[in-house]
Amino acid sequence: MTDLLHRADPYLLEFEAAVIARAVHEGRPAVVLDRTAFYAESGGQPWDTGTLEGVPVVAVLEKDGRILHVLAAPLPAEHVHGRVDAERRRDHLQQHHGQHLLSRAFLELCGARTVSFHLGAETTSIDLDREVSEPQLRAAELRTNEIVWEARPVHVRTVTRREAEQRGVAVPAEAGETVRLVEADGFDLQPCSGTHPRSTSEVGVVLVLGHERYKGGTRVRFVCGHRALAAVRERGRVLAELGVCFSASHETLPEAAKHTLEALAQAERRAADLLERALEGEARRLLAQTAGSPALVVATYDGWTSGDLRGLATQLVHLAPCVALLASRADKAHLVFAQSDGLPHDIPGLLRAAVGTLGGRGGGKGNLAQGGGDQLERLAEALSHAEAAVRQRGSA
Repeated sequence: MTDLLHRADPYLLEFEAAVIARAVHEGRPAVVLDRTAFYAESGGQPWDTGTLEGVPVVAVLEKDGRILHVLAAPLPAEHVHGRVDAERRRDHLQQHHGQHLLSRAFLELCGARTVSFHLGAETTSIDLDREVSEPQLRAAELRTNEIVWEARPVHVRTVTRREAEQRGVAVPAEAGETVRLVEADGFDLQPCSGTHPRSTSEVGVVLVLGHERYKGGTRVRFVCGHRALAAVRERGRVLAELGVCFSASHETLPEAAKHTLEALAQAERRAADLLERALEGEARRLLAQTAGSPALVVATYDGWTSGDLRGLATQLVHLAPCVALLASRADKAHLVFAQSDGLPHDIPGLLRAAVGTLGGRGGGKGNLAQGGGDQLERLAEALSHAEAAVRQRGSA
């Protein structure tokens, strides 16, 4: 068994050890040591990284009761000097202990239990067994930070299962007969094998970033310590840039953004109205140039979207009895086929045949269908075949 040095001293970052076994993990060399300060991934906390004799340690895993140090390159040495990445260790220590405190605050204030914990590369999250409100969320955040700022001592001790249960701790079945307890003095007591600070003050601050409903409960996203500082800086940078864009101060930015969004909505409504008028004018122009009743309108445009074609087709079939075969050369070939009520053509069938020529797909039902394809060079051919089919049925 490997002696897990980090359990006794989470601040130990350098150590000497002997290689007692070698293995291969997913194509990479790995070693087992007689002692290690590297934390193996467990309980939602990721592994430590660092080096063994200068060789990067890319993963640390517990497998079949052994602690595997997965390496970036072979390690021939039998005795090694290990160095744990200090920044990653500190970060995980802050996030993990912050999670303990936040979970206890939710339990204390609103009876919400933490059912899972994930320490990600950017944010940390816990899943609660019930929904919590925004006021409850902020109350738990405040309570957690009060405990952080009180600099309560953190005690770590190993006891028997019975002793832990006598203290009211719910011990996982897989823990065995000895349990490692982590206690934030007078506030939180949990079984845990992770790395934790000597004082709650080392968490720095706990900042809740957001929450959402998740599997009947609530997922809470947060950051602690240095991550919280980085998150505040990033939000400050974004707000400063938005202030420049809106020509507003931090205090007046919400109102400036609201006014801009209202103006944008008005502009979009005016643009939609103008587009509808323009499409009606184009529809009248096309019908005026087309002989016969019902009319057969065939037209191709450059750069029009399928939505533009659909709007024009709608205008055409409502202004006069007609069949509209419309196309556009844009990011690909777009087609919209339509007919007025009461006309006999199989519009979806015509569309399917046309998009088949274009190497694409599309569909519809009744009097309207649309689609497209990538073979722009065959657009005229596809449209010509559709026009011929309509004229043939019309003359039968």
